[in-house]
This record gives sequence, C-alpha cells and structure tokens, in this order.
Amino acid sequence: MLSKINQSSTILYSSISGMESHIVRFIMAEKKIEREIINLKIKDFPEEIFDFTERHGYDPTLFDRGVILYDLSVIMEYLDERFPFPPLLPVDPIEKSKKRLLIFRFTRATGNWFELVNTIQTGIKKDADNARKIIKSNLIELTPLFAHQPFFNSNSMTIVDACLAVLLWRLKRLDINLGKPGKAATDYAKRLFAREGFKESLTDCEKEYNT
Repeated sequence: MLSKINQSSTILYSSISGMESHIVRFIMAEKKIEREIINLKIKDFPEEIFDFTERHGYDPTLFDRGVILYDLSVIMEYLDERFPFPPLLPVDPIEKSKKRLLIFRFTRATGNWFELVNTIQTGIKKDADNARKIIKSNLIELTPLFAHQPFFNSNSMTIVDACLAVLLWRLKRLDINLGKPGKAATDYAKRLFAREGFKESLTDCEKEYNT
C-alpha cells in the first residue's frame, strides 16, 4: 500500500480515536492543508508503517514530500513550518520555547495528562479515579489562564490549544466534570469546539464523545 503513495501528497495515517491523531487532524484543518486522511483502528494500521517507524501501535504517522514523520511534537512543528499560515507557534524564541514546554508538560512529562487519560481508560478503578482527580484539579488550577485571554495564555490559537481541545472534548466520556470552579475552562473549551477546524477534525466516533 505505502509503496504506491504519491510522493507529492500529504497523507496522514490517523487512529479513529487517538488523542494525538486528533490533534494533528485539528491542526491540519485549521491550516486548511490539502490532505488525505486515512482513519483506522490501531490494529488495522499497515504493517509497513511499523517497519518505517520502528515502533508498535502508536499514532499518528505523516507522509509528506517523501518524508515519514511519526512523533507528535515533530509533526506539529513540521506542519507549522511547512504550512506557515495561520502560524500556530510564536515567532519569538522565548515565547515559542514556553509553548514547547507546555506541550511537553501536557503530553510527554512523567504523569502527563495523556498518560492519565490512558490510565482512566485501561487502568484499575482506584488508579482511574486518582487520574480523574489529578486531571480535574490541574485544569481548575489553570483557570486564570483560560479566562485571561481568548486562547490559552494567548490572543491567537497555538498548538497548545490544539492539545488542550482534544482533552477537553473527552472529559464527559472520561467522567470528569469541572463544575463551577472550572467554568472558565469550560467556556474556553466551547470556543475551541465552535471552530470550523475543530468540527472538521472529528471522526464519527469522536463526535459521540461530547453529546
């Protein structure tokens, strides 16, 4: 299958429900990138992808200009540089580094939110309940940053918002209710969910998460 890929095409192999894949689809939709998205269950990913990426069971995987990319941070920054409008990272190196640190904190650091989501979905009840409490308290602690500006500590959307949006979209499915203390986060989430790019990024199964 992969040997027949058009080298001039931008193709994303994306899981139908994975958070990282959802982030990349959101970014691509925001940038209005001409693309082909192949949404699959992880078990249905072509074996050739695992051969190329030397990994097992992770997503997403991007093919562009004959290059194969498969790490979330690498894909996000590549797309922002390859398709610079609208920019989703600041030009200023200090501000850009701050955004990168936030992405690391949310998606890669020990005990990050994505790990906690996986614990909720696959862990034993005690661990899942603790993960819910951590995510809820973390989001409520960040309330001032959700309320201060239209986007997360920014007047324009960045890749940080893309990462937060996919988590916030899944809160109901994860049985996390921010309640009144988290109103600013909930309002922020609604602003992101109303964007055409976000609506376009949803797979059929993801559309059911927040209904």
